[in-house]
Amino acid sequence: MKPTLSIIAVFTALLISCGPGSEQPEQASTPVSVAGQWSGTAMDSQGAVVVTWTLDQTSTNVSGTVSTQAVDPNDGSCNSCHRNKTGTFSGTINGNTLTLTMFFPSGTATDPTPICTATLTGTGSNMSPQAFAAVYSGSDSCEGPFMNGSLTMAHQP
Repeated sequence: MKPTLSIIAVFTALLISCGPGSEQPEQASTPVSVAGQWSGTAMDSQGAVVVTWTLDQTSTNVSGTVSTQAVDPNDGSCNSCHRNKTGTFSGTINGNTLTLTMFFPSGTATDPTPICTATLTGTGSNMSPQAFAAVYSGSDSCEGPFMNGSLTMAHQP
């Protein structure tokens, strides 16, 4: 073979080996497992609250129950009664990021403000199976918006 043909042959072989379809398939990241009991605290424009979750997870879908309790349920503030709620938790997890919605319906018998509903949405990043932090916002149909919310949760054994 002439030197020019051997250079062309090597160049062609390199093009074929580096061409389309030769990349390694991108590995899908396994979602962090968040199933189980969680507890923590939240703080937003309406005050502080204790949060408890019971979560189930199927692949990237997360669902469960959520309850909130005022840090001091006897202080006489709006936060002391409007934050004592039970509702549903839904979300999706992508790798170690959780996108969440907590919905508190009206009409719950144990709710001191049973005519009010509340919805909170947020995102938790850098999650681990033991703990994580999230930011959220939302509103209560009786008390208005929740702004600048931060949530810290720990997985319970």
